Amino acid sequence: MDKLEAIADRGYFDGEEILACEEAGTLPKPMTSNAKAEGRLGKQDFAYLPDEDVYRCPSGQLLPYR
Repeated sequence: MDKLEAIADRGYFDGEEILACEEAGTLPKPMTSNAKAEGRLGKQDFAYLPDEDVYRCPSGQLLPYR
């Protein structure tokens, strides 16, 4: 396959299309949290800093693991 064109909707899918996207390396991670829909920050909004073993939130605060 020379070209893959995809339009995605997380609610509907076809097994063959998912396989083609996976093979092309374009399959997005599924959203498993309703945090964004409920107005909260999600896991993807935080950056893990392994040298310090902390997470940095969007406001720049450091959050130690507990």
